[in-house]
This record gives sequence, structure tokens and C-alpha cells, in this order.
Amino acid sequence: MLKYVTATIKSNERIASGIYRMALDCPDADLRHFVPGQFAHIKVPAHPELLLGRPISLNEVHAESHTAVIVYQVKGKGTAALSETEAGTRAEMVIPVGRGFHLSAADKTVFLVGGGVGIAPLLTVIQKWPDRHYEAFLGYRGIDYAYCQNDFAACKAVNIASDDGTIGEKGLVTALVERRLKELVPDAVLSCGPPPMLKALKSLLEPLGVSAQVSMEQRMGCGFGACATCVCGVYGKDGLDYKKVCVEGPVFDLYEVAL
Repeated sequence: MLKYVTATIKSNERIASGIYRMALDCPDADLRHFVPGQFAHIKVPAHPELLLGRPISLNEVHAESHTAVIVYQVKGKGTAALSETEAGTRAEMVIPVGRGFHLSAADKTVFLVGGGVGIAPLLTVIQKWPDRHYEAFLGYRGIDYAYCQNDFAACKAVNIASDDGTIGEKGLVTALVERRLKELVPDAVLSCGPPPMLKALKSLLEPLGVSAQVSMEQRMGCGFGACATCVCGVYGKDGLDYKKVCVEGPVFDLYEVAL
């Protein structure tokens, strides 16, 4: 059953333009059963006027030390206030939340495709299943917005693209994926990023029949599945349906999501 726990902020630092990394001590959270792709739904400390929690990707999870690391982008009042929160502050959160990624024993070669703040949750995949052939494809706006690129060193290859060409190749990260697919078709693709990136990725992978999963980034209200604020369109046997990202996701089959 989902419930709020109290965590203590160990550190909160800016790691790129508008992007922050927060480490949390979560002794009461069930981190041992964490699945990559799950997230934290955190209330902004000392701001009772901000009633709703904020869904934030989990970038690292260390169950033995009760530590979780989240990476978030400042987009509004809530995340702006969160970026000013100091170490030692206590925060209420639900963690971990949602359905995560899955890999079968047959998924030996895996592409990780991330754009912007959507890169953050992909790192936990390597930590959970280290015995795979990973290739990372990371897309940034520019070098000022780049983060975590060195954390993917365990991958066989790290391919980087940026909108302005200040880091990696200039252009879309999906162009790098398209080029690599001509040489190697993976067993699975796990992704997270903006809808245009996901739509382009879907068009590349679907003709090849590659298994693909996506972690959806949606605005949320309660985080428990009660308010239906975070629904996204998903195609099923009976046509288009709507599912709650907080509890029925955030990870879905890429080909089922309406983009």
C-alpha cells in the first residue's frame, strides 16, 4: 500500500542549467523492491501552499544505505522552491511509486534512449541489470544542460547529440539511433524523454519489431491514482483507452502509447 514516509535531504545541488540532483536518506522506504523507472512523489518542504507533491525520476537507489537520488528540472513554483531546499531538511514523499521497466533473460542487447531530464531514470537500469550489452543515446539542448553523461561509462557506447552542437553531434538523438540500427538491432529499447523524441523513436523501431518501453513524463496530482490528473492515451484491444501514469505507469509499451 502506498504511503508517505519521511526522508532527510542529504544534499541538493545544481548539476546543469536548471537541473538539480538531490540525495535523500529514506530509512522507512522500501527501496529493496525498487524497479528502474519508478519515481518519487515528493511534497515541497516548508511550502504548505503547494498542496500537491511533485513526481520526480529516481536516478540512483542504494537500498543498503537507505539512499535515493532524484534529478529534477526547475519548471515552476514547486521545483523552484525545491531547488532552494537545504541539506538537513525533512521531506514527506511516497517512494518508490509506479510500474517500472522490465528486461527478460533474452534481452541481452539494450539501447537506452533519453532526452533532457528523461535521461535521469535510465541510469538505474544499468545498476539493476549490469550483465547486458548497453548502448546509450543521450540528447541535450546544449552543453550547459548536459548532466550524467559520464555516469553511463558502463555502456559499450555512449552516443550524444545536442540541439546546438556544443556537446556531441549537432541534431536529434534519434538520428544517432537510426544510424546505429543499420549496424545493430537490439533486443530491447528503454526510453524516456519529450513526446517528439518518443514519436520519432517509435517510427524507427516499429517496422523492425523491436521490443520498446517508455517512461512517460506527466503532470500529477495525488500520486495514488485517485485524481486521474495524470492520464495518458494508450491503445488496447478496444481502441484508445486512458491509463493513470502514477499507478499504471509510468512505464508503458512504446507502441501502445498515443503520441
